[in-house]
Amino acid sequence: MYFCIRMTLLTVVFFFAVGSQFSFAGGKTYQGKEASTHCTLWSNERLKWPQTIMGREKAECRRRAVDSSTSNTECRLLRTYIDKESGERMCIYKRHGTGLDELTLSMSAFLNCQRDFMCKRTAK
Repeated sequence: MYFCIRMTLLTVVFFFAVGSQFSFAGGKTYQGKEASTHCTLWSNERLKWPQTIMGREKAECRRRAVDSSTSNTECRLLRTYIDKESGERMCIYKRHGTGLDELTLSMSAFLNCQRDFMCKRTAK
Protein backbone atom coordinates (compact mmCIF):
# COMPACT_ATOMS: atom_id res chain seq x y z
CA MET A 1 0.00 0.00 0.00
CA TYR A 2 2.74 2.46 0.97
CA PHE A 3 4.70 1.43 -2.11
CA CYS A 4 1.82 2.38 -4.44
CA ILE A 5 1.36 5.74 -2.69
CA ARG A 6 5.08 6.49 -2.90
CA MET A 7 5.25 5.54 -6.58
CA THR A 8 2.21 7.71 -7.37
CA LEU A 9 3.68 10.62 -5.42
CA LEU A 10 7.07 10.25 -7.14
CA THR A 11 5.39 10.10 -10.55
CA VAL A 12 3.38 13.28 -9.86
CA VAL A 13 6.48 15.11 -8.59
CA PHE A 14 8.45 13.96 -11.62
CA PHE A 15 5.84 15.25 -14.08
CA PHE A 16 5.61 18.60 -12.28
CA ALA A 17 9.39 18.94 -12.32
CA VAL A 18 9.67 18.10 -16.02
CA GLY A 19 6.65 20.21 -17.01
CA SER A 20 7.86 23.31 -15.18
CA GLN A 21 11.10 23.56 -17.16
CA PHE A 22 11.26 26.38 -19.63
CA SER A 23 11.79 25.47 -23.23
CA PHE A 24 13.64 27.79 -25.55
CA ALA A 25 12.83 27.33 -29.20
CA GLY A 26 14.35 29.32 -32.02
CA GLY A 27 12.71 29.53 -35.39
CA LYS A 28 14.56 29.82 -38.69
CA THR A 29 13.23 31.12 -41.95
CA TYR A 30 14.84 29.75 -45.06
CA GLN A 31 14.82 31.43 -48.45
CA GLY A 32 15.41 28.68 -50.93
CA LYS A 33 16.28 28.63 -54.59
CA GLU A 34 14.20 27.09 -57.34
CA ALA A 35 16.57 24.14 -57.58
CA SER A 36 16.17 23.38 -53.87
CA THR A 37 12.35 23.30 -53.81
CA HIS A 38 10.56 20.01 -53.42
CA CYS A 39 9.58 17.99 -56.46
CA THR A 40 5.90 17.73 -57.41
CA LEU A 41 6.27 15.40 -60.39
CA TRP A 42 8.82 12.61 -60.68
CA SER A 43 9.77 10.67 -63.81
CA ASN A 44 8.41 7.18 -63.30
CA GLU A 45 9.55 5.80 -66.65
CA ARG A 46 12.49 3.69 -65.59
CA LEU A 47 14.47 1.51 -67.96
CA LYS A 48 14.41 -2.26 -67.48
CA TRP A 49 17.35 -4.54 -66.81
CA PRO A 50 19.36 -5.00 -70.00
CA GLN A 51 19.26 -1.27 -70.82
CA THR A 52 20.83 -0.24 -67.48
CA ILE A 53 22.70 -1.93 -64.71
CA MET A 54 19.95 -3.75 -62.83
CA GLY A 55 17.48 -0.95 -63.59
CA ARG A 56 18.82 1.28 -60.78
CA GLU A 57 19.08 4.71 -62.36
CA LYS A 58 17.94 7.68 -60.29
CA ALA A 59 14.48 9.12 -60.77
CA GLU A 60 14.53 12.65 -62.15
CA CYS A 61 12.34 15.54 -61.13
CA ARG A 62 10.13 16.72 -63.97
CA ARG A 63 8.41 19.62 -62.21
CA ARG A 64 9.53 21.67 -59.21
CA ALA A 65 7.18 23.41 -56.78
CA VAL A 66 6.53 27.12 -57.24
CA ASP A 67 5.62 29.71 -54.61
CA SER A 68 1.89 30.27 -54.40
CA SER A 69 2.38 34.05 -54.36
CA THR A 70 3.75 33.95 -57.91
CA SER A 71 0.53 32.56 -59.37
CA ASN A 72 -2.69 34.36 -60.23
CA THR A 73 -6.09 33.82 -58.66
CA GLU A 74 -9.63 34.71 -59.57
CA CYS A 75 -11.16 37.94 -58.27
CA ARG A 76 -14.95 38.25 -58.05
CA LEU A 77 -16.96 41.42 -57.49
CA LEU A 78 -18.26 41.82 -53.93
CA ARG A 79 -19.74 45.31 -53.95
CA THR A 80 -19.55 48.65 -55.69
CA TYR A 81 -20.25 52.23 -54.66
CA ILE A 82 -19.69 55.80 -55.85
CA ASP A 83 -17.16 57.74 -53.78
CA LYS A 84 -18.64 61.12 -52.80
CA GLU A 85 -15.32 62.96 -52.61
CA SER A 86 -13.83 61.92 -55.94
CA GLY A 87 -17.02 61.02 -57.81
CA GLU A 88 -15.46 57.75 -59.01
CA ARG A 89 -16.93 54.25 -58.88
CA MET A 90 -15.16 51.99 -56.35
CA CYS A 91 -15.17 48.26 -57.17
CA ILE A 92 -14.31 45.87 -54.32
CA TYR A 93 -13.25 42.35 -55.31
CA LYS A 94 -12.72 39.19 -53.26
CA ARG A 95 -9.54 37.27 -54.07
CA HIS A 96 -10.10 33.50 -54.06
CA GLY A 97 -7.84 31.67 -51.64
CA THR A 98 -7.15 31.44 -47.94
CA GLY A 99 -6.04 34.58 -46.12
CA LEU A 100 -6.08 36.95 -49.10
CA ASP A 101 -6.95 40.66 -48.98
CA GLU A 102 -9.76 42.31 -50.87
CA LEU A 103 -8.86 44.25 -54.00
CA THR A 104 -10.21 47.78 -54.51
CA LEU A 105 -10.20 49.44 -57.93
CA SER A 106 -11.47 52.87 -58.89
CA MET A 107 -12.85 53.87 -62.28
CA SER A 108 -15.10 56.42 -63.88
CA ALA A 109 -18.61 56.59 -62.45
CA PHE A 110 -20.04 56.02 -65.95
CA LEU A 111 -18.39 52.59 -66.29
CA ASN A 112 -19.56 49.30 -64.77
CA CYS A 113 -17.33 47.03 -62.73
CA GLN A 114 -16.15 43.80 -64.29
CA ARG A 115 -17.76 40.76 -62.59
CA ASP A 116 -14.65 38.58 -62.38
CA PHE A 117 -11.09 38.46 -63.71
CA MET A 118 -7.68 36.95 -62.98
CA CYS A 119 -5.67 39.08 -60.54
CA LYS A 120 -2.37 38.90 -58.65
CA ARG A 121 -2.27 36.99 -55.40
CA THR A 122 -1.13 38.95 -52.33
CA ALA A 123 -1.07 37.64 -48.76
CA LYS A 124 -2.53 39.45 -45.76
